[in-house]
Amino acid sequence: MELKRSKWQLIVGSIILIFGLVLLAICDLAFLGMGIVLSGLMLIFIGIHWARKPKTELPSDERYIRINEKAGYNAFWTTMGILTVLVYVDFYFPLGLKFREFFMIVVGVGMFSFHVHRFYYNRKGFK
Repeated sequence: MELKRSKWQLIVGSIILIFGLVLLAICDLAFLGMGIVLSGLMLIFIGIHWARKPKTELPSDERYIRINEKAGYNAFWTTMGILTVLVYVDFYFPLGLKFREFFMIVVGVGMFSFHVHRFYYNRKGFK
């Protein structure tokens, strides 16, 4: 296991984890503390995952960055389209959506469309 590639992820993840535990235990902010603890744990697990991969399995940097840029661009416009449609539908035909439901729909569509676009460009390539 080579920790040079993911050393910063492990350090920052540990700091975030400790900060979340402080918020959870001392400041009694349960919801915020658990969210920060979860994000710290995710960063630590990502660091461990990347440290365990052999160098031959790591993606080429330029291609990977370009695919993520194109996927992010297209996912952003997909998310903006869904947001626009939801705003107009809610304005003309009141659905009674609360902010949390509205937000979860938009974020879910954004994450899903990013992964779909990344999968598409990873298979197709880019021009």
